[in-house]
Amino acid sequence: MTTETRIRRPEAGEYPAHFSALERMVVEPGDREDWLSLHDLHYKTESDSFGQKYYRCTLDGKLIGVVVMAYPKLLLEPRHRMFPKIKPTGGTKLTNTARGKFVNDLFAIVNRSVVDTLYRGVGVSYRMINLAARMHPRQIIEIQSAMSKFSPFAMKAGFQFAKPVQNKNYGKGVQMIGRYLDSHPYDTEGLIAEIEAMKPAIRNKAMRELTAFYYACSSLEKTGRNLGRTLEDLDYTPRELIAKIQGLIFTSPLYGAYKNPDFGRVLPTRIPLIAFDLQKTDEPLNLARLAEVTGESYLP
Repeated sequence: MTTETRIRRPEAGEYPAHFSALERMVVEPGDREDWLSLHDLHYKTESDSFGQKYYRCTLDGKLIGVVVMAYPKLLLEPRHRMFPKIKPTGGTKLTNTARGKFVNDLFAIVNRSVVDTLYRGVGVSYRMINLAARMHPRQIIEIQSAMSKFSPFAMKAGFQFAKPVQNKNYGKGVQMIGRYLDSHPYDTEGLIAEIEAMKPAIRNKAMRELTAFYYACSSLEKTGRNLGRTLEDLDYTPRELIAKIQGLIFTSPLYGAYKNPDFGRVLPTRIPLIAFDLQKTDEPLNLARLAEVTGESYLP
């Protein structure tokens, strides 16, 4: 069974959305304080990434949404499937360094995106992400999102997704947990309680083996800011280690990419959210039409 998606573009002076407050929302560069103001509303709040840039969405000056962009991971299997020509195939340190610079210069990733709970479900998220991706100085914007399995916000923003594959670490991860622990692999508190109840010698052995498994399977511990890090450098608490292993073996976020049609173009520093609706996602922003709709000039 197939479904057909039809998109109707508004005429000048006409707003397409039923939620009238969208007309008063603006996307513009933000800062870390904007993220900190809303980060508790995001399901993943820990850790920062390298080279973060912030974009905020405001309603009459009130912060209601944030997009955080960052440098991409240098090694990413779904990217290699979508862009096979940049897949590493060995080489020297010089060529690997050049490839890493090429990836950093070409890609950025939507590291976090969050909207105030009062304004969810009305079309803020995908519009905000699309405009932030257009404003960002990279040609291709990536996203890895577990939520995209349940909500098509990134698809609506114009991202094209690679075909999902089963998490390759799932089977061996469940087996490794079962070697030392009886609780269900999803039972975070049960697993932690078991580790903490072990005798010191057994606990040390279990933590060492589980950490070694995580390090062997996790590319995050060997790339980017962790480049050169060894197994001996890892020192996790039981809670930290269980969270990392669960993330490693259970999550299988979808990978998507968006080719920025405004790359290299000078855009206004403040763009009304409704600008999203005035052209297709793969077309450059129509600033002349935006001026007609809003009655204001948006020349950079």
